[in-house]
Amino acid sequence: MHVTTVTLCLMLVGIDTDVPGNSVDTPTPLQFQRRVDIDESAWRFNTASFDQDKILSCGDFQYTLYWDADKVLCVVRRRLNTTGFQILRLPQYQLTINPNDGHRNTVVGISPADGRLHLSWDHHNNPLRYTKTRAAFLTDPPERMGIDDFEPARPLILNDPLESRVTYPRFLNDGQGRLFFVYRQGGSGSGDNYIHQYDAANSSWRRMGASSLFSRSGIYPPWENSTSRNAYLNDVLFDATSRLHVTWTYREAGRTWASNHDLHYAYSDDGGIRWKNNAGKAIADLAANDPIALADEGIVVHRIPVYSWLMNQTTMIVDSKNRPHVITYHLPEPFRPDIVQHNPPEPVAERLRMFHYWRDAEGHWRGGEPLVPLRRRPGVVFDPQNNMIVYYADNGGLQVHRSSSDDQWQTWTSSHLVVPDVPLVAAGKPDRRLASGAGIVSFACVTQSAQDRRGFAILDFRVTEGGRFAKSP
Repeated sequence: MHVTTVTLCLMLVGIDTDVPGNSVDTPTPLQFQRRVDIDESAWRFNTASFDQDKILSCGDFQYTLYWDADKVLCVVRRRLNTTGFQILRLPQYQLTINPNDGHRNTVVGISPADGRLHLSWDHHNNPLRYTKTRAAFLTDPPERMGIDDFEPARPLILNDPLESRVTYPRFLNDGQGRLFFVYRQGGSGSGDNYIHQYDAANSSWRRMGASSLFSRSGIYPPWENSTSRNAYLNDVLFDATSRLHVTWTYREAGRTWASNHDLHYAYSDDGGIRWKNNAGKAIADLAANDPIALADEGIVVHRIPVYSWLMNQTTMIVDSKNRPHVITYHLPEPFRPDIVQHNPPEPVAERLRMFHYWRDAEGHWRGGEPLVPLRRRPGVVFDPQNNMIVYYADNGGLQVHRSSSDDQWQTWTSSHLVVPDVPLVAAGKPDRRLASGAGIVSFACVTQSAQDRRGFAILDFRVTEGGRFAKSP
């Protein structure tokens, strides 16, 4: 797809660290509100880009998960708008398989119809780990959480061989609040993604269709005539109409993300069984064992060749007009080093840039111009006027890039936000419910103490009034 290149204005803005959240030269879109120090000495891997969702709110409370210093899974329940919280350790769930593996993420989900909190944790090609609370745990919350509030761990579907090598679990809700669960079965370069829906009436799960979402098959000549691959998903999201949007990149070889290629897109209007391409043409029916395939027409919405070092599993968000947006990073032009390793060599990595791609109301994908340097997967939110805010931990603070919807996100400004006494190591994706409903950007983060310990905390920021960002001169 042809994309017109435009020149973007970038402005770096200093921050007065004595007044957190206030910029010297221009208003920052995020104003610091509070920090909640959950644990000053937690396990070092407690956020991941594929945590969907790591933190979410329901009723008067916010819920998240983390690994403590003993590598025990902990549930956190925090009362919203306060710094008050409770930690419930689940000693029966402990990091035992390669705890130094940063893939071993934790995610939470909710099923409003029966008031249950759902948990999944500790995966990198190992059997599925999943549990849920008793009914009405969310809608009639106990004074204090207890181990008896949680059912024993169990498979999603009993005796299911497809739950043997799970990675990247994620929960999501549609516009009616129904709960879905997605995971990858298999390995990098050769894996399948499966979609499941929760039945609150029977407290059970069913797989959406007979097949995986994507087929591994097909020949891809640009990468050594590769014959197998896996689709790396960005965030998987329903919009307000319950249309399910997916964007992804294919990885042809697990040994290197130089084999990642192209931005792909498809959508489903029945919860993930039948799929259409960008033009609205039917391309897959999982009930008929017909997954999305490499050769399906109309799924590539922006050509990004191999050796562009396109990052996988970045960030997607849907704006108030139900338009999907992707923030990712890659090289402006492909580069093939003499020796291909898993990561790009440092001189190449220094040239990685952030890119913003989005689908307009007519179904055209736009954007695709190199923006600021970026080497980590960010969080993304919109303000009420659909101005975009991109953030990530950097140099102990929060790097914030914002873009105005007035000119269709062509003008970007940047600022660095420093929260006193909170040296950030990593910032997670936001509590989507708070961001869309209350205008609060709240996320779990990893902090670093003076003793070089890694802590776990929650930070709250308020989206500033109006959110109309001044264009650069």
